[in-house]
Amino acid sequence: MPAQWLDNKSDVAERAAANLQQLAQTLARPQHVKRLRRLLLLILLVWAAAALAQLIWALWPSAPAGALPERVINPVSAAPSAAVSVSVNREALVARQLFGSPDASVPVLAEAQAANAAASEREGIEKGARETRLELTLRGAVASTDDGLGHAIIEYRNQQAVYAVDDELPVAGNVKLAKVMPSQVVLDNNGTYELLTLFEESEFDRQLADLPAAQPVAAEPRRVEAGAEAGELATGYRAQLYQNPESLASLVRISAVREGGQLQGYRIMPGQDAAQFSQLGFRPGDLVTAVNGIALDNPANTMQLYQAMRTAQEAVFELQRDGQALTVSVALGAAGGEQ
Repeated sequence: MPAQWLDNKSDVAERAAANLQQLAQTLARPQHVKRLRRLLLLILLVWAAAALAQLIWALWPSAPAGALPERVINPVSAAPSAAVSVSVNREALVARQLFGSPDASVPVLAEAQAANAAASEREGIEKGARETRLELTLRGAVASTDDGLGHAIIEYRNQQAVYAVDDELPVAGNVKLAKVMPSQVVLDNNGTYELLTLFEESEFDRQLADLPAAQPVAAEPRRVEAGAEAGELATGYRAQLYQNPESLASLVRISAVREGGQLQGYRIMPGQDAAQFSQLGFRPGDLVTAVNGIALDNPANTMQLYQAMRTAQEAVFELQRDGQALTVSVALGAAGGEQ
């Protein structure tokens, strides 16, 4: 049975091959080839016509979106509605407070009242206050307003810093700056008010008692220009003033000079390095009365001078030497604005 099935399968394959060969020979005849070419050409023409029709419809302009037909079928008609009267509840509208509450100004008034109360608390606190015994030195004070606000330059252990009212001071205990006045400040030392006076008399002031008294100032002060080396030296000391103020003690020692209770200026003496002190054009005992046009007879100008020297290109010292007016000018260089 399997052998017969294999023989039948072989016969079917031979017949199929013979039929295909006969069909190929038939199509190879010239008349049949010509018909086949015509059939293929007809199919190509039909396909080209269909493609051309699709291209024409794609390029044909279409009607704009949303365009309405010329004739409207079944138009929408709205029935006229009767007029409706609406009543407005004015009380409910007012209760919503659309434009804010009439009591909105109460917080602003409360803040103003609190500020006035704080100013009244500082008023007169310096009366009856004793001099402080804390290791603090007042180097400058700027009273910005009449209510005791402002800033003060206070030194503690050769470290200077600027403090505002209510700032804590670096001493031990709860000590705050309570009030700023032109020549003194009030400290709050654990609820006790103490005074810190500007330019207290020191041992250095007593050492200057033997210096000759100032003579009448000449009308035309003599001007001394410091050299380039002095300018570089002054630029370096100006940088130390804002980075490490206590390091200036090696150059100069300063003491306030008063006449009749009025501040006249500052007496300067050489520090540890007397050679650099002289190189800048100064002499022991010079009385400096102004710097860059800022008079030193008012303690309130100390802060102004402190800020002005940050960007100054030149330091001009107006001083009195042996009873005569003298001006010492030191160039600080272009780097002064970057301090």
